[in-house]
Amino acid sequence: MDGEKINIMKQTAIITGITGQDGSYLAEDLLEKDIRVFGGIRRSSSSNLSRIAHLIDHPDLNLIHFDLMDGCSIENFVRTVYDSVHTLIQFDNYLQVYNLAAQSHVGDSFNIPTVTHKVNALGVITLLESLHKHFKKNFRFYQASTSELYGNGKNKRGRTKEMTEETPFNPVSPYAVSKMCAFLTVKNYRNAYGIHAVNGILFNHESPRRGLDFVTRKITNYVARYALNKVERNQPLQLGNIQARRDWGDAREYVRAMYMMINDAKDEAITDYVVATGDTYSVKSFAETSFRKIGVALDWSGTGERTKATNRNSKEEVLIEVDKNLYRPIDINHLLGNPAKIEANLQWKSTVSIKQLVSDMVDNDIEILKHDKTDYKKRAYDSAMRTSS
Repeated sequence: MDGEKINIMKQTAIITGITGQDGSYLAEDLLEKDIRVFGGIRRSSSSNLSRIAHLIDHPDLNLIHFDLMDGCSIENFVRTVYDSVHTLIQFDNYLQVYNLAAQSHVGDSFNIPTVTHKVNALGVITLLESLHKHFKKNFRFYQASTSELYGNGKNKRGRTKEMTEETPFNPVSPYAVSKMCAFLTVKNYRNAYGIHAVNGILFNHESPRRGLDFVTRKITNYVARYALNKVERNQPLQLGNIQARRDWGDAREYVRAMYMMINDAKDEAITDYVVATGDTYSVKSFAETSFRKIGVALDWSGTGERTKATNRNSKEEVLIEVDKNLYRPIDINHLLGNPAKIEANLQWKSTVSIKQLVSDMVDNDIEILKHDKTDYKKRAYDSAMRTSS
């Protein structure tokens, strides 16, 4: 009986996209807070549980098949959670919902715009409608939004500016357009139904768990392979727009911001937040910092699509080449967030430097490759190399 009383007061959370970078870190944090977690996973992700493998046997983790492209799947998922906890959600321990699932590759969205919109836009509407039907107002909703909403923001003088919660959106990719629809949907449910629903406008955030198909991990994985002499001669790292500048933070800190947003006790001040570091770095500088971690300095030559980087200590050794095929049809040259609002209201602040973040990622990739007994990582790497940065 005592155990049942404890369970009655236990908070409950839903995490869609739990197998991803952010979902895995968030699951860790919530379970450490003694929160029961229902994780939504696509059937195709069932064999890709590496990021949460250490959590699988946790008694408070429940994994349920879930697909944002399938309305029946969404309804079944929400109904399963409702049947499990609705008698418990009558105290102050409201259901927490973190929607992190998405088609999250900007470059791919140009090739699969319909899928992107079904997942990122229609899927959010369907999920919110099902939650509202079953839980009424007794849930809180966090939507993972993106800095891609802003496009190439400029101030009145034509100069790139910091993006705040008040900066107008100017999406330039199918991904960003779909995320804008989701953003406005969440805002509509908040205003129309009084639901505690918030958007976290997260700028780029990385970690050792970042997928190999993202440019940051693509770089650190190559650097790790190079450090371990696992790069074949005349196989330089292929990158796209190396001049693109991004506000890069640490995913492990950003999931804390998600929790703070959804659990903000001031219901009268439910609002959306920019989550960023306030600093910006180019893809080129990220690559330089990564190579510097293993004691290699780069020398650059050429311009535009003919740009390349060589090892300063071995001028004939080309380590990076720019590949025009990796350019997006439309790209954003500069993204810089202003986190002043979340720092003031929720006392959240980014503390991990870009140097430390890169160091963690390179170290992790080196450890993975050291202990890898198969060619799986190489196959994954080769696949990532063919993916647009």
